[in-house]
Amino acid sequence: MLETLKKEEIKVLFSEEDIAAKIKELGETISDDYKDTESLIIVGVLKGSFMFTADLVRQIKVPCQMEFIKLSSYEDGTESSGKIKAVDLSLPALEGKDVLIVEDIVDSGRTAKFLKDYFDNQVETETCKIAALFDKPSRRLAEFKDIQADYTGFVIDDHFIVGYGLDYAQKFRELPYVGCIELD
Repeated sequence: MLETLKKEEIKVLFSEEDIAAKIKELGETISDDYKDTESLIIVGVLKGSFMFTADLVRQIKVPCQMEFIKLSSYEDGTESSGKIKAVDLSLPALEGKDVLIVEDIVDSGRTAKFLKDYFDNQVETETCKIAALFDKPSRRLAEFKDIQADYTGFVIDDHFIVGYGLDYAQKFRELPYVGCIELD
């Protein structure tokens, strides 16, 4: 079923306009929170957050530097493997900097926990916060219940979502909206 899924079969949850309005709101809040810093570094988590990161940075009105990291906990399916794999963590010196990690979604909490631990314990940043376009608290694992994004766009139910950078087996990232697909 999912191998033959067409984009016309995806139920739209958030339109392009909904997403743009929410990102503008997040950008304003983040800009206000970081108005007194000159060391903000935005770290986008590839691949899922690339659209959100680009649009969010355009809405942030304080000077910032862009970096990306690539992590993986999914193979080609819809369930996390449970193990975070750092594919690329080649970041510049971040000691004493304000770091804003940009995630597409906080789901089980594993990736967010991994990133927070890495930046809090390995790098000694000035501050480390997470911005996530989506939060799915119903999927949070018991050991990660305390993990939350500092900035959240939308809180969603337990749907598998695609579009606007999020994918199913590397498909549907290009959609300008976010929709859900039914898993069998």
